[in-house]
Amino acid sequence: MPEIQTEVLDCPLNNHWVSFRLVDEHGRGATYADLSYTLHDGAGVVHTGRLDGDGYAKIANLTAGVTLLDLSILDSGKPGSYYEDLTLRPAFSLPLTALQIAAEQSPFGPRNAAGQTYLAQERAAAEGARFYRVEVRDFVEATAHLPDQDRDWGPRPSPGLKENTARPQAPGIPLGPNQHHVLEVKALRAYSPLISRDPAFCALNAYQLAVLSACSYAPFSEPRPSGQPYQSLPPPYELPGSIGHVLRETLARGIRATQFEPDPPAPEEPRHHHLLYEEVPYSMRLEVMPHDPVRYQAEAERGWRNPEDVHFLYDEKTHTQGFITHNDKLVLISLRGTEKVIKDALLDMDARQVPYKGYASQDDQQAQAHRGFHRAFLSATEFVDRYLKEFHRSDQSIIVCGHSLGGAIALLLGEWLRHNWSEKVQVYTFGAPRAANRAFVQRAANLVHHRLVNRDDFIPSVPAAWLDVEWKLALPAAILAITNATTTSVALLIAGLINLRGDPYEHHGEQWHFIPRQQGASLLWQPGCEVISEAECALYARELELQSDMPRRAAILTQILNLRQHSVVDGYIPAALTNLLRWNASLARRGALFTEEETTQLQQEIAELEQRMADWRPPTFQQFRRAARFRSDRRFYNKSVIELRKMYEEGETLSRTISAEQRARLRDLRRKLAQAQRPLTAQQVFGDLANREDLIALVEEWRMQADIQKAERIAAVNAPGLPLATA
Repeated sequence: MPEIQTEVLDCPLNNHWVSFRLVDEHGRGATYADLSYTLHDGAGVVHTGRLDGDGYAKIANLTAGVTLLDLSILDSGKPGSYYEDLTLRPAFSLPLTALQIAAEQSPFGPRNAAGQTYLAQERAAAEGARFYRVEVRDFVEATAHLPDQDRDWGPRPSPGLKENTARPQAPGIPLGPNQHHVLEVKALRAYSPLISRDPAFCALNAYQLAVLSACSYAPFSEPRPSGQPYQSLPPPYELPGSIGHVLRETLARGIRATQFEPDPPAPEEPRHHHLLYEEVPYSMRLEVMPHDPVRYQAEAERGWRNPEDVHFLYDEKTHTQGFITHNDKLVLISLRGTEKVIKDALLDMDARQVPYKGYASQDDQQAQAHRGFHRAFLSATEFVDRYLKEFHRSDQSIIVCGHSLGGAIALLLGEWLRHNWSEKVQVYTFGAPRAANRAFVQRAANLVHHRLVNRDDFIPSVPAAWLDVEWKLALPAAILAITNATTTSVALLIAGLINLRGDPYEHHGEQWHFIPRQQGASLLWQPGCEVISEAECALYARELELQSDMPRRAAILTQILNLRQHSVVDGYIPAALTNLLRWNASLARRGALFTEEETTQLQQEIAELEQRMADWRPPTFQQFRRAARFRSDRRFYNKSVIELRKMYEEGETLSRTISAEQRARLRDLRRKLAQAQRPLTAQQVFGDLANREDLIALVEEWRMQADIQKAERIAAVNAPGLPLATA
């Protein structure tokens, strides 16, 4: 009987295939090697596997129809990694996937003139593949922690194609049958400001943190309508220059932020500040918490309904404002305060000291702080403490910055942080008033505080030992200050120095002094001599001394607050920028801080001030007695000639002593300038970032900006670059 032969026929419905390759913006598939995938075919049958070493997979024997590629497998990274912390933290834990972690490891790819990537598309053409651009959010259900969809990222698979899959509502992308696909995954990267964690002062931090201090004056979302209570808003934050826009809508989306104020003086020409940025994995950016009231219901019930509630401080009672954010390396806190508190301090209306409550021990109650500043500090501690309890890691540095009153609050907060959270605290302040007494300053001696002051900024003398607003100057100083109605600035300079010795307020920290030069450039140095840092204050004190009427004094104080030198945008940012450019250029001349011409100019200015001190003579007793008779100062009421003579002699002796001391310090300062200068190092310019392999490239890219080149011309910088190899 003949053998019957049978032919097994393949089912035409199950004889289909699909292949795909995941690539990064450089066209490389290795970024996604060994990534697990799930494929749902036209009949809903599930196929699983792993990509090969070049991000490729081919699946055969599929049911006819459009397939759905799913890459939503959760992953927490390596044990002990920052990624694991993000998935396990008590508040706002993140549903990370293996795809997200992989997409964060590859840098942004090159762009063409139209701003589009091209290497992946070229690879697709070479492989004869259908080309799609995709994002991590296309493959996951929870997307609040990811950047909003990039509508310019295409071509994408059509929505209609996905409707033909077995799971049209599920995360994933559709792939047509019997086709090869190249899928370019958008790099999940962000920009982050370069900040040194080294506690030593560096010019880079001075500039970067000056800009970030200015940012604290902006709203987080929208300006509060006049007369209405503050209310937080959900994202997106579309107001350019707002804190939320800087952090969430620009840096987190791979755009370098340059606008840090929402209401520039000339809206048609907003001011731009170009920070030095580094490109980082998205999860290592300065974070803004996700907005998902359903997923994060517990956080919403605790008052964190919107990201603004988490990151933005606005205290209705003290009008203290600031923001807090963090990345894997540091926590950043930027603070500001209302001008009203500064005005009150200038007018001596709220200068009473209260015990500083930043220490737990009752033994530290001798540490006292300005009452108005202390109220603002207390409003910040609760806000910061709550944030740190959820997000702080022991290996992070804490950087606190602030301008004007924000600087005073930053100092008080920094000391509280050092005692309650971490020894790794740095404080940078700009034009900050004196916040506390000597006991506090001594107790806080180990707090790293870099205090930057513009020479013509009067606010650092607040609370004002210079201002005899209620005739409260120390008596020897009053002898000089009241002598006649045209008191010279030198007399008031000496009077102020006398008064500072008995004043209940002291400055804390390491002072860095900006000296304005021609065309808006500034030199930064540490003169270490009170007469240098206080001389300009005497000029303002003289103007105030001529105004015995309080309303007129108040008007002058308002003018002082509005001086360009005190402004963070018009004063401290340009000074810090030109200084950074000068210090960077100085590395090319072997680190010299000043040129020979600048050294000569400084010596001349110091010599002139020294001569003014030498030429000054105390008033005669007759001049003092006549002034005391006509001045409304109760300390001189009903005093006999003998008593007045004793007061006068005490004031004269002390004034001559201080004048001689300061002249000696000025002479010593001139000698130091004449000596060979200690060379600047790359570490003094860039801190612990000086040894980065990519620093030269980052600095050169930054220097290509037109605004930076303009600042270099102002600063008279002609250096070709950053010679780190010889630094």
